[in-house]
Amino acid sequence: MKIAQLFRLVIHKEEELPEIRSRKSVSEPRLIETPRCTSCNKVIHPRDTSAIAFICPNCGQGVIIRCAKCRTIAKVAKCPVCGYEFP
Repeated sequence: MKIAQLFRLVIHKEEELPEIRSRKSVSEPRLIETPRCTSCNKVIHPRDTSAIAFICPNCGQGVIIRCAKCRTIAKVAKCPVCGYEFP
């Protein structure tokens, strides 16, 4: 799963949420959370092509996101759902 697909999925989920009030101001906060690397907790930019996101091979429910630096140094990433450690 590419990071761009992950952003589209989050935006689609945000559109399904009920509106408390209409957003007329640009400065009003949005409900989108930016994806973060599961190893180092670094924010992943939407245009970052070197980051990767994939579904946990153990449980199939959690999404593991890794930045380019953690991929190159092979830092361990944990699944947020089941705790499976991915090399």
